[in-house]
Amino acid sequence: MTAKEAGVWAKIRSDVRNRIVSGTLLLMPFGVTLLVMNWLFRWVVGFLRPLLQKLLSVIPESSLIRSVPQSYISICLSLWSIAILLLLVYLVGAVGQFVLGWRLISLGEVLVLKVPLVRTIYAASKQVIEAISLPNRAAFKSVVLVEFPRPGFKTIGFITGHIHNPAGETLYTVFIPTTPNLTTSFLVIVPASDVAEIAMTIEDALKMILSGGIVCPEVLDTRKPS
Repeated sequence: MTAKEAGVWAKIRSDVRNRIVSGTLLLMPFGVTLLVMNWLFRWVVGFLRPLLQKLLSVIPESSLIRSVPQSYISICLSLWSIAILLLLVYLVGAVGQFVLGWRLISLGEVLVLKVPLVRTIYAASKQVIEAISLPNRAAFKSVVLVEFPRPGFKTIGFITGHIHNPAGETLYTVFIPTTPNLTTSFLVIVPASDVAEIAMTIEDALKMILSGGIVCPEVLDTRKPS
């Protein structure tokens, strides 16, 4: 096997390994969630079934309830179990949000920030999300159209501020999010003459970006930023 072929096989093995690891990490939370929900559902059913049996034992034989098929009773038991399970999850979420939520999040952040590579990715992602979640005027100034990634190509960005070069020319700092993951974004510094402001709200622009252009206006009304 030549060195070139060995390099190709090494790259293939690396790509396969990385994608398997990524897929496992993405599916793991769903798998754990399903296991926990399944365990809780069985626990609720096991708790309600004896109560239902005791209730039926005290009902007279002549009662209409006695004539209900066992399958209908099982369906009712399942529906009640699901309702109680949802209520239980809701209550746990409320307690976690108002009592333990911030403490658990802080503890999780401390653990994450101790992992070298994950620390860098998490910190950068958090900063981007916090910037996006700020009120419009605090995070983004306006929606603009700039040439990116090369002349002739247009992309939507958000003005986050402006600076000046030694000659006194105004340069805009433009945040360019990617579709559909806003955390893998770009920051470009563009001369004012190359920036065209779009008559679009920041919310509508984010919808357009997240939808991959499916949700977009028919006409982009552009003008020079004020």
